[in-house]
Amino acid sequence: MQPFSFLHCADVHLGAPFRGLTSVSPELGAHLRDAPAAAFTRLVTAAVEHQVAGFIIAGDLFDAADRNLRAQIKLRDQLVRLHEAGISTFVTAGNHDPMGGWLSSIRYPDSVHFFGPEVTALPLQRDGETLANVYGVSFNRPEVKDNLAVEFPVEPEGPFSIGVLHASVGDRSEHAPYAPCSLQDLQSRRFDYWALGHVHKRETLHGERPIIHYPGNPQGLHINETGPRGGTLVEVASTGTISLTPIWSDVVRWHRLRTSIDGMESVDDLLGVFNQTTSAIVGEASECLHILRWTLTGGGPLHAELRRPDTGRDLTETLRAEYASPAEPGTVWLERLDLATRAARNMRALREQQDLLGDFLRLAEELRSSPPAPPDHEIGTGKLFGPEPESSTAVREAVAMLLEDRRVRAAMGDDPWTIADWPRLVAAAESLAIKWLSSGEE
Repeated sequence: MQPFSFLHCADVHLGAPFRGLTSVSPELGAHLRDAPAAAFTRLVTAAVEHQVAGFIIAGDLFDAADRNLRAQIKLRDQLVRLHEAGISTFVTAGNHDPMGGWLSSIRYPDSVHFFGPEVTALPLQRDGETLANVYGVSFNRPEVKDNLAVEFPVEPEGPFSIGVLHASVGDRSEHAPYAPCSLQDLQSRRFDYWALGHVHKRETLHGERPIIHYPGNPQGLHINETGPRGGTLVEVASTGTISLTPIWSDVVRWHRLRTSIDGMESVDDLLGVFNQTTSAIVGEASECLHILRWTLTGGGPLHAELRRPDTGRDLTETLRAEYASPAEPGTVWLERLDLATRAARNMRALREQQDLLGDFLRLAEELRSSPPAPPDHEIGTGKLFGPEPESSTAVREAVAMLLEDRRVRAAMGDDPWTIADWPRLVAAAESLAIKWLSSGEE
C-alpha cells in the first residue's frame, strides 16, 4: 500500500468561553477568547508542514450548537488553507455541536466533508488514488444515548479503514455517557484506526490494530485540563505499520503546582522559589501563556506571615504584576494562590506519643512512604505492583468509593489518580489530626 499520513484532532470547541478570569485581566480575557481558534490554527499549520493527506475532526468542533459567525469565518479560513495544500478534511458533529447549526451563508471548500446522522464512507485520496476509506457519523441532537459504534460495518472496505466516532468508550463516570460503547464494540470491527473524540485527555485505548485513540483537545479550557494539549499525527507505512506522534497546539497551558514552605524563613525565599518555578514552566513551552494555580503546603516560620490578613491577596497581585504583565506567550499568570500551610511542630515527638494521635501520625507516615496505587481498572491490568501496607490498601478502597460519585470525578478532572498529591493530602490530614486530637476535646 502507498504510505500516507493524516492529522487527527477532536474537541476543538471554537467559541468556548473561559469563565472566571476575564474580569481579573482584560488582556488575559482577550488572549483566552482567541485560544481555541489559535490552537486550531497551529494544528492546520502542522498538517500543511507535514504534508498530510487528510485532516480528521472527531466532533465538538464548536463549543455550542448556535455556532457564532465569527468562529465560522475563522474556521472557513483555516479549511481553505488545508484545501489549498491539497488536504481533505473530514468532520463529524458531537454533543456540543450537533447537526443543524451550520450557517448556509458560509461556503466551505469542496475538500471539506461533513458526515451525516448515518454511518457513511468517504474516500481519502491523493492524486486520484484512494489511500483509505473514512467512515463517520454525526450527532443529530445534543444527547445521543444510542451505541453508534455498532452501526459501523464489521468488515470495512478500502486499503486502509478509519472510523471517526465521538463517543464515551468504556466506564467513564467523569464524562457524560454520550454514544456509549465498549472497547470490544470497536475491536470487533476490523478497522485499522478509530479516530475518537469526546474525552479531552490524550489516551490510546488499544495500541495494536485496530488503533483506538483519543487525541485529547487542542486547547485546555480550564484549570482541570492541565498540561500540553493538541492533536495526533498518524503515519501509515507501506507495510501498514501505524505510528502516532503528538502535535502540541495549545496557546494557553494550565498548571497545578504545590510547594512546601518547609525550611523557608521569609517571603523572599518564597519569591525565589516562584521565580525558579516559573522559569522551568516557561522553559518547557515558551510559545504558551501559562496559567498557574499554586498551593503552598508544609509548615515553618513563614506560616505566620502567610496567615496575616491580606497577605495572600497582596502576594497574588505582586506575582501577577511581575510575571504576567502583559499577559502574552512566555509569561505565567497566577490564577489562584491557595494557602494550606501549618505552623512548625516537632513531628517526631508527636509520632512517638503512645496515644491516638501518635498512632494516627505513624500510620500517616507509613502512607506517605507507600502511597496507594491506582486501582487496576484505572491503569490497565498489565501493570503490576508489589505488596503494600494495609493503610495504603484501605485508603485506595475508600478513595475509589468516593470517586464513584460523578460530581467528585467532575471536580477532580479527567485523571484524579494522577493529580492527587498524596504528600499534600497526608500533610493536611496530619494537620487536622494534630488540631483535633491534641485539643483535649472528644
